[in-house]
Amino acid sequence: MTHEALPGPPPARILSPDELLHLARAVGERDAWRDCLSECDDERSYAAYFLNEHVGIWIIEWRDDSHDTGYHDHDWSCGGVYVAQGAIRHEKLRLGHRPVGTRVDAGSGFCFDRTAIHRMRREPGAGPTVTVHAYSPPLTYTGQYGQHDDGLLHRVPTSSEESLQPTGRQGTPTGRIGDGTAADS
Repeated sequence: MTHEALPGPPPARILSPDELLHLARAVGERDAWRDCLSECDDERSYAAYFLNEHVGIWIIEWRDDSHDTGYHDHDWSCGGVYVAQGAIRHEKLRLGHRPVGTRVDAGSGFCFDRTAIHRMRREPGAGPTVTVHAYSPPLTYTGQYGQHDDGLLHRVPTSSEESLQPTGRQGTPTGRIGDGTAADS
C-alpha cells in the first residue's frame, strides 16, 4: 500500500517504541488495513501494509486458537502492536519461571524495544483477531527461540518474510483465567 493509507506523512526517521505504538493504533483505528488481508480459514495470514527506510507496518490476522508465533525477537527493530479486532495473549519469556502473560483486547496495544523476547498467540475463544505491527527500523530478520533436545535455549535466525511458528519446546504458556491454568494477567 502507499503512504496515503497512513494517518499522516510517512515517517522520515527511526521511531521510538512509544511512537510505533501510536502509529500502529492510528492505522488500526482507520480500518484501511481491511483491504490488504486475504481470507484464510486455517492459517495465520499477514500482509505488508507500509514500508519505507524508517518504518515497516504489517497486518496479521489470527483465525484459530492454535495460531502462535512462538518466542521470538525482532533483531535490530523496536515495535508497537495494536489489537484492531479480537484479543491476543502476549507472553514475555522468563527463564526458570512461567512466562508473564497478558490478554490484550481490541483497542489496546503494547510496545517493545529491540531487546525483547516475546510470544503472541490468539487468546483462546477470542474469535477472529487482527493486529497491526509497526517496526522501526523495518523488520528484516527475527530470531525464533525454543528449548531443543539438548535442554538449551536455541535462537534460529529467520527472514521477516517467513511466518513465525513455535520452534522447539516453548514451556508452559500462560492461560485464561478459569481455564485451569494460572493466568498471570
